[in-house]
Amino acid sequence: MSGIDVDLSVLDSIAEGLDRGAAGLEALGGSVPSGVDAGPMSAVIASMLGQVVDSAGNVSVALSGAAESVRQCRRYYQRADAEASASMDEIRRAMQ
Repeated sequence: MSGIDVDLSVLDSIAEGLDRGAAGLEALGGSVPSGVDAGPMSAVIASMLGQVVDSAGNVSVALSGAAESVRQCRRYYQRADAEASASMDEIRRAMQ
């Protein structure tokens, strides 16, 4: 992988940030009002609020999935670095 340099701690930091974003959205779930009193517009406002809550849930799931993908990439780069730095003796021993 000539010319590619990935800092594993940066990947950890990215995954943690994505997890924090997902957790922050999830934490907001308890703050959603159970009902809306907007007179004749109550149903419309409640529907809009429901859509916002659904969208926030989808974003939270996407952030968690992205965090896991970043972790998977980190494992890949770590393994590739270890394989690239293996000496010929280590490779021979592993193949026996």
